[in-house]
Amino acid sequence: MSKTRIAVVQPDPFLGISHFKLPFGGYMRFRMIVMAATLLAAGAAQAGPYTDDLSKCLVGKSTMDDHLVLVQWIYAALSRNPAVASMGTVSDSQVDQANQRMAELFMRLLTVTCKDQAKLALKYEGDFAMQQSFEQLGNVAGRDMFASPDVQKGMSGLAKYIDPTMMMELKSP
Repeated sequence: MSKTRIAVVQPDPFLGISHFKLPFGGYMRFRMIVMAATLLAAGAAQAGPYTDDLSKCLVGKSTMDDHLVLVQWIYAALSRNPAVASMGTVSDSQVDQANQRMAELFMRLLTVTCKDQAKLALKYEGDFAMQQSFEQLGNVAGRDMFASPDVQKGMSGLAKYIDPTMMMELKSP
């Protein structure tokens, strides 16, 4: 008896990203976690009102081109991890170019586009405000990246390797 393994891409109304509903009824969510170089450590505190304002500004006033710069920078940085380095080649000059473009974006967003919000967020909520705000921008950029039909097609290939019978056993008492 052959096992049917189907993945259906469904929108997640809360996160605004797609996830895959597998035949056994569970969900596998794919979410990109983004942190700028100065924002590597995730904090557990809640964002305050100034952080929220900065996040809204970064997300609201960034463009699709800005999101592309952010995603390319993340890809270039992650390509240096030994766990994935053999899967693709990103040259030193491409990494350097991605760093330069991201630094330009970072500086433009904080010192021009969202300068007032950034000043207040830093003054009243500190470096944590930067981390949280850029994490929100990264979430939006990641959502854009995962919305690509090519990315969704690549991710849906996972379903053919999932054994629904074994997953159903997890629901058994």
